[in-house]
This record gives sequence, C-alpha cells and structure tokens, in this order.
Amino acid sequence: MDDSGRRIRVLWNPHSGSKGGIPITQTSRDELLALLERHGLDAELHETQSEEEAIEATRDAVRDGYDVVAAAGGDGTVRCVAGELLGAGCALGILPLGSIMNVARMIGLPRDLEQAARILRTGTVRPMDVGFVGDRLFLESASIGLHAAISRDLSGLEQGDHGAILRSIVAAFRYRPSRMRIELDEGRIIERRALLVAVANGPFLGAGFTVAPDASIDDGELDVRAFLHYSKRELILNFASIAFGRRAFVPHSITERATRVTVTSHRPLPGRADGEDLGTTPLTFEVRPGALRVVMPEPSQEG
Repeated sequence: MDDSGRRIRVLWNPHSGSKGGIPITQTSRDELLALLERHGLDAELHETQSEEEAIEATRDAVRDGYDVVAAAGGDGTVRCVAGELLGAGCALGILPLGSIMNVARMIGLPRDLEQAARILRTGTVRPMDVGFVGDRLFLESASIGLHAAISRDLSGLEQGDHGAILRSIVAAFRYRPSRMRIELDEGRIIERRALLVAVANGPFLGAGFTVAPDASIDDGELDVRAFLHYSKRELILNFASIAFGRRAFVPHSITERATRVTVTSHRPLPGRADGEDLGTTPLTFEVRPGALRVVMPEPSQEG
C-alpha cells in the first residue's frame, strides 16, 4: 500500500500505443514497474491480453476491496475497466499509454507518465457522469451520421488495411446532410438537416475532435450538437481545426443540453460511441450523473 493509503491494482494493456499494427508510444513491463516504484506506488501490476481478462481482473479487484483500479492503456482499456466500476466503491485511475487518450484530456490528466503516476497517488477521487445507449456505456461522445460513417470505414486501419483512409475520404465527400429529428427533455424537438449529430458526455470525439467544447463530465447532462450544412472546403477546415483537442469557432452548428436524447431519421443512419458501432437510428442516449468515481488531478496538477 502506498503512503496515500490506497490499495491499487494496475491493469496494463501491452498492445496500447499502436495503430494499424504500427507502434507509436509503447511502454514495457519493466518501465511500468520502475515508474510505480519511483512514485511510491506499491501497486499490483496485472498484464491483460484481452478485454475479457481486463473485465475479470477488474471484477476481482472490486471483490477484493481494492480502492483503485488503474487502466494502463488507451481509451478502450479505460472504458473496459470503467464499465465494471459503475456504482462500486472502487475508483478508476488512468496511466495514459494510448495514442489518443480522450478520457485523460476530459479530466485534465497530463499525458506525461511521471505526472500521471504522481496523480494516481495524490489525486482526488471525484464523480464523473456516464452516457448510455441502452445498456452500453460511453465516457466520451456518441455520433450519428458523417463521423460514424467515416469511422466505420477507418476501422479497417486497426487490422492494417491502409486503403481504409482513402475510402473514408471518399465517403466524407459523398456524404449529404440528412433530415434528423432530435427529441430532448421537456418535449423539446429539433428537426433539421445535418451532416452529424454529436451527443457528448465530454468535449472530445474520435481522434480528439473537439465537437462539444463546453461539455462537462459532472453537470448531469449531455451536450447535443448538430453540425448542419458545410461546403467541402468548410468541412475540411473545420475538422482540421478541431482535431487532437484543439478548439476553434464552428459555424453552421446548434447546441442543446439534455439528460435524455432520442435521434430518429428519414433513412437509417449509422451511430457510434467511443469507437464502437451502435447500429442505426433510431437511437436513444441517457446520462447517469456521477455514476463513476475517478482519480482526478487537483486544478494545480492539470495538464
């Protein structure tokens, strides 16, 4: 047990930090053990080779009374661990080893591993909202329309299919706004043609796209942002400007907030949340306020 009094299990995904089979930022077991030792974290390091192993190791930690289960991996590892900690006394910690790390950005956690390990020991446990589509959770954002269609094509990159990039570009230029009906709390209804509707628990979507810059992880609401008609030039400039956590003024969009959101459309449109397919519209999204306890930095420690 470290001097913070926390009993910690670290679940390490050795495959994190790679895209399309190409290593980008990878960390070895020895490097992780040395990191934990440097920061006085007498934590158990558990290597997981699959999502099933991570789920079982998290469940065991909850049963054994651990205070924190730290996901040492990317956003997929974080989401996998988080799903087993909802409503539990055990908190989620993060050691960011992935290539994107939207969840770490959302809570102000630095990408630097030394700082992240220090926060794992000294940070504050605070509640975080969680989004749901049926019984499937999402921590970041969900999308319907253009982004979901492109992401479906890009998913082949993970298996080394580099032609997926060209297919996604072609799909982006061919995509047309679709008529959507967005039902919100208190009977509010929006009916517009839109390229994309984002339902956001936090600011980021996909490759760090800042689709909802004012979304908060602890306000008990989802930010709903509809991106309307764009020219091809505007579309390229907009996505380039908001990629990788950057923020910029986004024209041709409207924003609302709600605790429950239902999106229907004239024709079935694809949906995705946190990198996973949701099928097609109609889709209903809900928020569970404060459902997840997370080790977060103090304001002075934020990256």
